[in-house]
Amino acid sequence: MRVLTVPNNWKVVNAPENCRRSGKEFLKSFSLILLLFYINGVDISSCLCRESNKSKKHILLNIFIQIGNIFVLVFPVVCQLLWVLILPMKKIEGSFLLVLVMQICSYYFIRKFQNKIGQILKILNRISHLLQCDTDYRKRKTAIYVFCIVMYSICVAYLYIYFCSERRIIDQEYLKNYTLSRGFSKLSANCLPLLRDFAVSFYALGNSIFIIGTTACYTFLCVQMRCLFLHITKQIRSVKENESACQLLHAYEDLADVLSNIDDIFSYPVFVLIVSSMAGLFRSIYSLIFLQQTHFEFSIPYWFSGIYFSIVLLSAIFSASEAVQAGKLARELIVSLPGFLPLRYTELKKIVRRNFKREIVLTLWKTYTIDRSLLFSALGTLVTYGILIATLGNVQS
Repeated sequence: MRVLTVPNNWKVVNAPENCRRSGKEFLKSFSLILLLFYINGVDISSCLCRESNKSKKHILLNIFIQIGNIFVLVFPVVCQLLWVLILPMKKIEGSFLLVLVMQICSYYFIRKFQNKIGQILKILNRISHLLQCDTDYRKRKTAIYVFCIVMYSICVAYLYIYFCSERRIIDQEYLKNYTLSRGFSKLSANCLPLLRDFAVSFYALGNSIFIIGTTACYTFLCVQMRCLFLHITKQIRSVKENESACQLLHAYEDLADVLSNIDDIFSYPVFVLIVSSMAGLFRSIYSLIFLQQTHFEFSIPYWFSGIYFSIVLLSAIFSASEAVQAGKLARELIVSLPGFLPLRYTELKKIVRRNFKREIVLTLWKTYTIDRSLLFSALGTLVTYGILIATLGNVQS
């Protein structure tokens, strides 16, 4: 992974007041995302602060949060392994166990690169200021708050309706009978049902914080990259001085490095987000369409989970694809930049040929390129496998 640096000799001439403020407000717009990561034991904010000495209270709080997160992550996995062994619907429970393990791996992947994420935020903050980007970061901050609050509200609503759902009633009765039939005299009949409720609650309220934080961080990093690429595109079309051209070349090169680092850090976590969202969306749609014995009031949890996973899927794909498209447009204009300044054509052409051959891409686990067609591929996969499973079910019955 390349170490990113931003030249300090860039000049900002006659920058408007709102542009000066935007350099500070960019980091403030990510404050809620940093808080969500901190709750999950990923301390990115420490990379953004100048103070290196931490108080004893801060260290103890970090230790407490890390221990609590280990419990929140491991407890649902252990319980899910138990449900795979006990509950009759082993295929569904086994698939969910696989998703949980993948999400834990993505958590430690994010935690491993938490310093790199802080570096990326600082570099984007400086580039935004030096390019005099006039983005309204207060609206961006509001959008982040709305996104996170809506997503977590859906999780809370899902959990509330789950406790009144038909699926929970069936599982509770099965677990009670299982406890009694196997003769666990030392355990109460309500022990396993209570454990099931705790596991679902921990996942809905605990693990969802990491999922929401990762989705919001990736989405709004891509949104910021798109804004900066489009700003460079706009500036290239009106460039008149060699000094401005060199500044735009440096800005594009640094943004290309940032995009490459974002892909290195988030390619696997976003792959897990996409796969788990498709699995959850498939389960919700399949249950709503083909499980006709489920009453309407008991199908509401599937509606909430379908909306939740749809937002995760759409936000990740759309933001990444738009950032990549803006980057490719900026690259095309960067390549043609020497033509805007005929007097320095040869010099600029050598710089472009030497430094700007890198492709602008974001991927899923370094294997699949994210673009607009990915959404149609995902929907096609859901429809295809839904029809196949429904057909096989009818044949077996």
